[in-house]
Amino acid sequence: MEGISAVLPGLAASATGDPSDGFPGGQFIGNMLASVGFDPSLLVKISVTITIIASMFGFLSNAWEGITQMSRFFSENFISSATIRSTDEAYVYLMRFLYSHNISTDSRLFGVTCRRNQLNPNYREHVRWNGQEGETDTDGEGFSIVEDSLGPKLKYNAAPGFSHFFYKHRLFLMQRKLKDDYYGFEEPDVDLTLFTIGRSPAALRSLLEEARAEYLRDRQSNTLIHTIVASYPPNWSVGHPRPPRSLDSVIIKKHDKDRLLKDMREYLAPNTVNWYHKHGLPYRRGYLFYGLPGAGKTSLTMALAYELNLPIYCLSLASTMMSDDNLLGLFARLPKRCIVLMEDIDSAGIDKRPGAGTRLYTALTSQDDEDDDEDAEEDIKKREERKKLQAFKQESTVTLSGLLNAIDGISSHEGRILIMTTNYRQLLDEALIRPGRVDMEIKFDFADIEVLEGVFKGVYADPDDLPDFIRGKEKMTEEEQLKKFHEKLDKLAQEFASRVPSGKFSPAQVQGYLLGHKSDPEEAMDCLDDWLKSKLQEIDLLEEAEKKAKERLDRAMERKVKELQKKKKERLKQERKEREEEEEEERQKKEEEEKEEDLRKGLVRRGTS
Repeated sequence: MEGISAVLPGLAASATGDPSDGFPGGQFIGNMLASVGFDPSLLVKISVTITIIASMFGFLSNAWEGITQMSRFFSENFISSATIRSTDEAYVYLMRFLYSHNISTDSRLFGVTCRRNQLNPNYREHVRWNGQEGETDTDGEGFSIVEDSLGPKLKYNAAPGFSHFFYKHRLFLMQRKLKDDYYGFEEPDVDLTLFTIGRSPAALRSLLEEARAEYLRDRQSNTLIHTIVASYPPNWSVGHPRPPRSLDSVIIKKHDKDRLLKDMREYLAPNTVNWYHKHGLPYRRGYLFYGLPGAGKTSLTMALAYELNLPIYCLSLASTMMSDDNLLGLFARLPKRCIVLMEDIDSAGIDKRPGAGTRLYTALTSQDDEDDDEDAEEDIKKREERKKLQAFKQESTVTLSGLLNAIDGISSHEGRILIMTTNYRQLLDEALIRPGRVDMEIKFDFADIEVLEGVFKGVYADPDDLPDFIRGKEKMTEEEQLKKFHEKLDKLAQEFASRVPSGKFSPAQVQGYLLGHKSDPEEAMDCLDDWLKSKLQEIDLLEEAEKKAKERLDRAMERKVKELQKKKKERLKQERKEREEEEEEERQKKEEEEKEEDLRKGLVRRGTS
């Protein structure tokens, strides 16, 4: 600044023609500028203006740095914060809490999409609480409707940035920041950070704990279904609530239902875990539901989960992203109390050897046909039947060893209930269903009289669905109407069970017929004979076809056995012939050796003589 102050007056003096007041060469420069019509005094004004602006910027820069330092100091010492990622279930807790308390999370800047993102584990949940408040329609379960009669609906997400809200007279700031390290999700992950003034984080923790409690209390009336998310590595979804299903609505034999429920309640009792550890036993329990398709295996699992207040974790071993390591990781991330459901375990296509690419029960079907001549006819038939069933299996990258290690290996998870379902128990490896891995088996068979009666009552159990079922109910009290309703329903159920042949139909088939007359049980009874006639004809035709197929299989097996027996006889005959030829060659060889020996001895005698 002092140098500029010294130079500029010199320029001015030179321009006025006073060489004594200028600096060397100043007069020359002043004359040159004046010759082109430029007033040298403008340089002084421009220089002073630039000096003032530079001084202001320097001041503001120093002031901003000071403000930044003060802000950082204030934030580090007087601000509490909590960060939640959208892939975590706590994110759903908070978003639902803000929505239920009418705390707006919208912004003037927002994103729009109409895609149904099934990859983000929390998408189906937090999309409900990210949209414009009051504009989201919900279905009967309280979830946002993603489509209407025209097609997919628009969904609005708050843009990244800051927003604020007040809760219990306290100011909270909320920052949403998109993450760029997500793996192919249509919607990237979000880091959500809450801020509040104060050194103590008690206010934040109190808000988050209240959000968690409200969310979990709301979900207790439903059954949470967790599936696998297509992430890397695969993980469990946050859980989709399903309407509760009572155990009474599942129609199986009462004896099986009672012993199953008793066993599970005893296992989940608070003192049971100490008993297991005291006796050196792993705290795990496994069940196998096997039998006819449509007999209620999955429905029973849903009802048990609601009865015992447990979430369900559905595990598909046929998934392309499943491997031994991923399976172990999924089991390790299970909660302490839950139900792990593995449906159709027989069709998972798991092989005993890693990377073999053949299937779960390779040892049962890998025997070459050339060895069939050593087996009995019944063994050949059984093996051919297994091969036929094996054709329906899918490939899997999970090995049997990996599955067994996940279920009860040294690092396997404890405290859970494992339920496996299958239609073909005979296809399961004995190592998979041995005691200790499967502690109880429930068979789902054709409907007997008890099940038939239960299915009928289950369809028509609600009096509100049958307003015309009881005639003259206007003259009855509500208690009399209810008594009359149950008496008539019991009578019809007994008649229905007596008319339907036992052991012919699955519960799903019977229920399907009754649902066609769900508003009139008497009509169902009137049309029953026609339905039975058509269905029994179908069953007869199916049984006849199966009988013919079995006969063809038996004839094919007989032909195969005869061919193998013939091959065996020919092989024995050929072996006998080869042995005779070998014996003849040995005899001839021995005779030639004897002749050579006699000739040698004769030559020796002649030589000595």
